[in-house]
Amino acid sequence: IFTQNILAEPTLSLSDNQKINKTFTINELLQLKNAMITLPIDNTTDSKIHRYQGVLLSTLLDQVFNQQWRYYDAIKFIAEDGYHPIIPVANILAHKGLIAIGEESHLGFSPLTRQSGEVIAPGSFYLMWENIIDASANKDNWLSGAWQLSRIELTNFAQEYPHSSPPHSADSKINQGFIAFQQHCIKCHTINGDGGKEGPELNYPMNVTEYWREDVLVKFIADPQSVRYSSKMLAFYRDTDNRTEIIDSVIAYLKSMKNKKIAP
Repeated sequence: IFTQNILAEPTLSLSDNQKINKTFTINELLQLKNAMITLPIDNTTDSKIHRYQGVLLSTLLDQVFNQQWRYYDAIKFIAEDGYHPIIPVANILAHKGLIAIGEESHLGFSPLTRQSGEVIAPGSFYLMWENIIDASANKDNWLSGAWQLSRIELTNFAQEYPHSSPPHSADSKINQGFIAFQQHCIKCHTINGDGGKEGPELNYPMNVTEYWREDVLVKFIADPQSVRYSSKMLAFYRDTDNRTEIIDSVIAYLKSMKNKKIAP
């Protein structure tokens, strides 16, 4: 159990319909002694196994919302850097998420070094997924980790993405591309204002396919640093099955949105 005292602790809020139900400091999470666990996790940021300590996501959600959170479409995780992954409740229930507050022996986290050499200092609350016993977590395209986590919200997809759904005339490839875009891209990018705030808006006032050559855009999505050396964008999930076909469907979705521009 951690014993370090914390001054000016950061907080993690949990909300329902944008109304905050409970806000935890690190010290308050530490009071949930029976819920505090340690999990070894293969961190995909630096490809190393770390032992993290914290509270299971499902346990924390049960603590605040009882069983009601299980009846929502999805849960949104809001990070301080603008990253906003939204994960279906069914996928959360299928895996073991951890809200970590430190490593096995101390509060806080060791810096993580990406393959590009960029050094990341995760924030005080870090969402991760157990992926050693549950290897299927690495194949679940909906799952995302998030550091610098500041808020967890119960939500619904219709509420989150009212302006980014494809036109009614969209075919199955475009609709599949929209699903893939939600899984991989909308956590950072916006379409007509829907999505995360870390990356740029991709549809308004000009669609990204109107100012990028398609072959270059495909290459950029697959491996951003092969096009722009200083890009902080991560390569499209390398372990995803049918990666080329999925990227192609994302391009088809982006093209379709040229005909549905809404000012954010």
